[in-house]
Amino acid sequence: MATNTLHSESVPATAVATNPDADILAAWGRRSVAYAIYNGLPHCDEPGTPYTPEEQAQLDIVDEAEAVINTATAATPQGVAIQLWTGLAHILTNREEEQAINIADLDWFLMDETRFDWGERLILSGIRSLRAMQGSAATAV
Repeated sequence: MATNTLHSESVPATAVATNPDADILAAWGRRSVAYAIYNGLPHCDEPGTPYTPEEQAQLDIVDEAEAVINTATAATPQGVAIQLWTGLAHILTNREEEQAINIADLDWFLMDETRFDWGERLILSGIRSLRAMQGSAATAV
């Protein structure tokens, strides 16, 4: 999978603090870390099996972070992209798709985007456009 351009480790702390979407970036970072921890826990995939306290603690962090992402009004292409990735996470739910979403791996999705439904492909095209805008803004400065 490609390098994540949205994960909190890829953005210097000073850049997050001065970014108009700092709350969204910080929430995405918390969500990413919580999912990494959650995915490292032993899972029982039997239907109806309750979450362990350790799993539930990480899912609570994800829920809080996603609430911040949802209620914020993004001011940058990166903030909007995070909102779209978060929405896509609730549409595509197999483990491989979730892993690509959690690291914002657009290249993984675009390898063969025809395997996705039209609505999912439209979200991916929006993320692709936002990424292009970010690149244009960086070269325009």
